[in-house]
Amino acid sequence: MKQKKYIGILGFLCVATFIAQGYAGGSHKNIIFILADDQRSDVLGCYGNELIQTPTIDRLAAEGVRFDNFFCQTPICSASRATIISGLTQRTHGFNFGEPAIAAKYIAASYPAYLKANGYRTGFTGKYGFRYSKDDKDEQFDFYKPYDRNPYLKKMPDGSLRHETDLCADAAVEFIETNPKGKPFCLSVSFNASHAEDKDLRPGYHFQWPESTDGLYEDIEMPLPKLADKKYFKAMPEFLQKEDALARSRYYWRWDTPEKYQINMRAYFRMVTGIDNAVARIIASLKEAGLDENTVIIYTGDNGFMKADRGVAGKWNHYDQALDVPFIVYDPTLPEAKRGRVVLNLATHLSVAPSIVEWAGLQLPEQYQGPSLVELVNGGPVGNWQDGVYCEHQFNREQRTGRCNNWRGIRTDKFKYAVYYDEPDGPYECLYDLEKDPEEFINLSSNPEYASVRMKMKKRLEETLASLPAAEKPSKKDK
Repeated sequence: MKQKKYIGILGFLCVATFIAQGYAGGSHKNIIFILADDQRSDVLGCYGNELIQTPTIDRLAAEGVRFDNFFCQTPICSASRATIISGLTQRTHGFNFGEPAIAAKYIAASYPAYLKANGYRTGFTGKYGFRYSKDDKDEQFDFYKPYDRNPYLKKMPDGSLRHETDLCADAAVEFIETNPKGKPFCLSVSFNASHAEDKDLRPGYHFQWPESTDGLYEDIEMPLPKLADKKYFKAMPEFLQKEDALARSRYYWRWDTPEKYQINMRAYFRMVTGIDNAVARIIASLKEAGLDENTVIIYTGDNGFMKADRGVAGKWNHYDQALDVPFIVYDPTLPEAKRGRVVLNLATHLSVAPSIVEWAGLQLPEQYQGPSLVELVNGGPVGNWQDGVYCEHQFNREQRTGRCNNWRGIRTDKFKYAVYYDEPDGPYECLYDLEKDPEEFINLSSNPEYASVRMKMKKRLEETLASLPAAEKPSKKDK
């Protein structure tokens, strides 16, 4: 993969240098990073959804910059969130559910720890979702209020119930209101929504929405998935069609009857609108504190979501429905002429950490494996931009039960090549011509007319793997 070469770390405790670079004058931008769960881009109004109500996020896109070819690096929440904070591929950080923790040596260059060591006040609320071998949140955050989704509705001291989305917004407002005057900050708001409540399979409770969206969408007939035809299910690799596969079993939880589909999709939409309402509160708090003119706001999702496309649920696979995520940047310092743009360049979550660090005015750690997006957002000239992205999924715990499948691949504008590399019957290759077949319906891996394309993409994947360090096993002192 073509990537920029970054400068090394000057030192993590260089507060004096930080001040010299402009901290004393307040020139360093504040940053709010907002992360939704299980949300692909087409669930938002600004990405073409005409039914959903997401006016706040849509306004951020209209007055900022929206990315139209943005993908998670790994389509599962835990590994994806590890990538976002660390700037590392799953191949390198090695973390997923049931996997060893990320090596502690990577904490210092994670964007929260790096900014904190260089004079920023850092905060976090919501779903953290992974762990380092040395689970030292103090090294990363000055303010830390985690929330899970079990259950979404939390009982308050007065006996009332409050949704996790609203609690995250409460914490974000608290962080903003208590920020010392003139102190630059980076706040990460990491919602559990719009993830389903997997322990409650009742329709209408499986996707538990906040009170602010009660009654929304009740009079709307939810359209069927674009890829609802059974031919898409039959076109998938046979091991993805197994009835005991996690994606198939969860389909029966959520989407397998017309009534269940309508109830759960309306509830899912309410969760998304609930996030929009929470973002509106955060922005209002920024404005009230007089911090809105120097705060970059980033909005994305941790992974895509099948939403019954191809007859499955969840994510985990190589299809764009599992990989595609929204990515929106609102920078109030952008000139009017640069706002409202749509960026078509390919990018993944590997670019989150380097972009945040660059917006903070700091030099980029060598650890990072993706390019910064700042010049793309600014609308400046960007030469030699990556013409493809590397994505993967590795889940050893579930792989042992045969319910999830491991793969890695390369996606360009024109082609996607993915390999399920540890199937019992040998590696299974997928190749799609995205220009002719954007629905990824016809697998061309054995088509002789595409033999040269297959070899080129296979070689590119091999070269990418060779360039990325494999995950280290935790040392004894880390455990």
